[in-house]
Amino acid sequence: MGMFTGLMNWLSARDYSRGALNKPPDIASDDRTLLAWQRTHMANERTFLSWSRTSISLLAFGFVIEKFELFIKHLMALTGVSESPSHVSDGFFLSLFCFALAGIMIIVSGLRFCIMRRHINSGAATFSILPDILVIVSVFIIIFVTIGLSFNRIRAFV
Repeated sequence: MGMFTGLMNWLSARDYSRGALNKPPDIASDDRTLLAWQRTHMANERTFLSWSRTSISLLAFGFVIEKFELFIKHLMALTGVSESPSHVSDGFFLSLFCFALAGIMIIVSGLRFCIMRRHINSGAATFSILPDILVIVSVFIIIFVTIGLSFNRIRAFV
């Protein structure tokens, strides 16, 4: 519990990155400023929800891979093709990677949401591209591993 409280205190702390405190915007002085501030917070929430949907989709993709692995095993048994030990664990490791990536992604999205909220409230204009790079690299890894596994399966049937 203490580690979680410390993390939340760190996330809600003031931004000292420029040597001085960033002053929060005066949102109550103008209706347009207030509406812009609210739109920015809603955009941050929509981004968090889209990251959450992506991580749930990765979980579902991991389950689909597991079910497809069972389907391939039954198909190989029906056609009389013997399966090698390497084919048994390929889909398992890909689905584990999807599960782990979904967990990492939901944690990163929660941290990103809190950090961006702090930046919006303080008026800071610093952003990180690291979470976006994480998503792009992991999607490419999943695509390449899936293509590689499909070539192994095709060679097993030929």
